[in-house]
Amino acid sequence: MKLQLGKWKQHLLLSQNPLTAKSIPRTALYSMTDLKDFISRFDYAYVKHDTTGQGRAIYKVYKQEDGRYCYNGYSIQGEPISKCVKVLTDFHQTLHPFERMGRMGNYIIQEGIQSFTPQGLPVSVRVHIQLLKGKWLIGGMNANIGTEGNLENGILNSHRGSAIITVNELLSSHWQMGESERHQLIRRIETLATSAAKVIAKQIPSREYGIDLGLNAELKPIIFEVNNTPGIGGFAKLENKSIWRRIVEIRKLQNEE
Repeated sequence: MKLQLGKWKQHLLLSQNPLTAKSIPRTALYSMTDLKDFISRFDYAYVKHDTTGQGRAIYKVYKQEDGRYCYNGYSIQGEPISKCVKVLTDFHQTLHPFERMGRMGNYIIQEGIQSFTPQGLPVSVRVHIQLLKGKWLIGGMNANIGTEGNLENGILNSHRGSAIITVNELLSSHWQMGESERHQLIRRIETLATSAAKVIAKQIPSREYGIDLGLNAELKPIIFEVNNTPGIGGFAKLENKSIWRRIVEIRKLQNEE
């Protein structure tokens, strides 16, 4: 049985490598003190459950000009939530409804990274990286792009209505990049994802990882999250199935080792 790779654990590991340490959001364990600090320093912050996936238990939190605190995202059950409150303790109660019973879930706080297309749509990149015969291979990459419905919280997950496209399509259609420029950026993404996989593998070994990254205003790749049990359903949604087939073929070769 694989060890579960929590978000806080991966932050600690990625902080130890010079390249990955420069390419992760500022992160802290959840506390009211740190949440207030993050909201005061950044346009918004994300509060995430340490171990959930598929967009569950993630909230975008920010302070409005009228002094109210607003948060929107999805509960741990996956239900959409959008609310504004006068005091942050009301948000805390949303996270920890069973606090009096001693059932406290673990959360982290992350700096909100502005990862948007020139058209203003939230975007992330998934790199599926696989270990075969001692070498890390890029099994495939895709881009997860939001719609109008994702604008409020910026949470990208195909389970939450975002669309999957190829990275080449993302960069050529939305950034109008030529082939050479696309190739350079993709190489930077691949290098960062490979470094992240190597760092995580030292403590949480796996034959494959799914690395989710954003692209900030300067098109610098920023690591959002590393998954050591990545699914490949997103790649199956691409019209061109060659990327999905490559990942499956590498998996077959891994099983033969």
